[in-house]
Order: sequence, then structure tokens, then C-alpha cells
Amino acid sequence: MTTLGLDLGGTKIAAAVVRDDGTVVRRGRVPTPRTGFADVVDAMVGLADELLSDGPAVTAIGVGSPGPLDLKSGTVLFAPNIPGMENAAIVAALEERLGRTVVLENDANAAGYAEHRFGAARGFDASVYVTLSTGIGGGLFLGDRVIHGAHGLAGEIGHVTLLPGGPVGGDGSDGTLEALAAGRSIARDGSYVFGRTMTTEEVFAAAIDGDPKALRIVDGATRMTGIGIANLVKIFDPDAFVIGGGMSQVGAFYLDRIDAAARRYLVGWPEPVLLPALLGTDAGVIGAAAVAAKAVD
Repeated sequence: MTTLGLDLGGTKIAAAVVRDDGTVVRRGRVPTPRTGFADVVDAMVGLADELLSDGPAVTAIGVGSPGPLDLKSGTVLFAPNIPGMENAAIVAALEERLGRTVVLENDANAAGYAEHRFGAARGFDASVYVTLSTGIGGGLFLGDRVIHGAHGLAGEIGHVTLLPGGPVGGDGSDGTLEALAAGRSIARDGSYVFGRTMTTEEVFAAAIDGDPKALRIVDGATRMTGIGIANLVKIFDPDAFVIGGGMSQVGAFYLDRIDAAARRYLVGWPEPVLLPALLGTDAGVIGAAAVAAKAVD
């Protein structure tokens, strides 16, 4: 079976024609329009038509989108970084234009599903995907299934509360993992500590160079991330965690600290296997295509 995956992002729309073994046959991308839902649909349809012309027959289309989403109705309730994407019935719009079954999935779930089926967690029965970037997201996977929960919200690790009364995050809650340990949280703390505007990259660079203040910031963030992972071990008991997102590119300096923190809070529990993501920027489109293939299989 061959399917098409579309990954809707704040700055770009990526697409790929993908075989059922996860192999990408054709790929493309276009900028994400900033002018409303209708133009976003037009861009997605144009990109899909380009990849579907003179290519292998595609049976279904998967869309990975930021949310929150209503998966049952195929609606993007709100995409914070894409103007006009509010109560956007994206599945109906694409099915009408493209004449194929369209399946909607959370973008982090799609990327994680690709890593679970074809990437770093291939061969494991149960895995958790954690994306560490400007924000923190995740997904839970068991066998060939994405675990959605009753309301499609399972795996939202970034929104668990770890420090009541702590910093307020983008969701309006205080002390969440995202508010304590995401990329923009590290930049926020660095800007305060050093008394000037700092980027996440600058804080990491200072920490790697041994600056004690930057090290305190990074160690605080990795401790909280490790606690979040330890909590998931106790709740979900996965075989492995796959760590993706922009901050994972810092490498062992960052990931080893997360691993050590998780183990401190897991004495007597199964120790987690932490694996770096393997599929890179193709994960979103591969996972969206795989979700579509699973839905019509």
C-alpha cells in the first residue's frame, strides 16, 4: 500500500508519498500561507496534486497537524501558529478536493508513530515519543496503535504539572513541564539570569563552555524532563523512549543529563531506554502516511 503524508507546520507544509514499509518515494514542500484556512487548503491540495501526478497509486492521505484537534470530526480546533486555522474542517475540505480518504492526526503523534514503526523504536512493542523543542510534546504507541485516550489528548507530556506555583506556560497553567524545561523556558531563564536577551542555543553554548549559571539552567531543565519521563515509566511502562525535537540535536551533553535525572527517580523501577530519533524531518510525513495506511487497512 502507498499513501500520502502531509505535515502542516507553522512555516511550511511538507508532503511525501510513502510505501507501507516507511520508504519515501517522492517528497515536496511549500510555505504555509498566512492568509487563512482556504489558502492553506489550496496549498496542501496543490502540493498533493504535484506529488500524485505521474506517481504510484495512493489509497489514502494522512495529515499531521498542530492542535488541539477533534479527530472524530476531522477538525483543527485551533492551530496557534497558523492564522485562520480555527474550527477548520480540514478532512472534509481535502477529501472533497482530492477524492481520497483523509485521516487527521496530531503532528507529534504522527512523528512519534513513524519512529515507533520505522525508526528508533522499531521492534519495540510499547514506546513513548518525546519532542523537546520550543515546546514539549509527545505520543504513546502500543503495537501498531497510536494511543489517543478518550478525548484525543493522550501523550501531552508537556502539560503535566510538576511544580505547582511555578512559571506559567503557554496553556495558562503554572509549573508544567513545558513551562519549566522547553526551549523558550531555557531562553527565558537565561535572559533573566544574564540580564540580556538570550536564545536557547546561547544558553546551551555557555553551559557546554562551563559557565556555572548556564549549567544551573540546563541542569534544572533536564532534571524536570527526567522527572516527567520517570512518571511516564510508572504510568505507561514502555519499552523505550524516543527523544526528538530541536533540543535533542545538542546531543549527549543534554540527553545524558535527562537520562541520569530519570534514573534518580526510578530506583526500583525498570530503567528507561532513551533513544535519539532517527528519521529527522521526514518523521512527520512518514507518520502521517502510516496513520492513513492503518486507517484504511
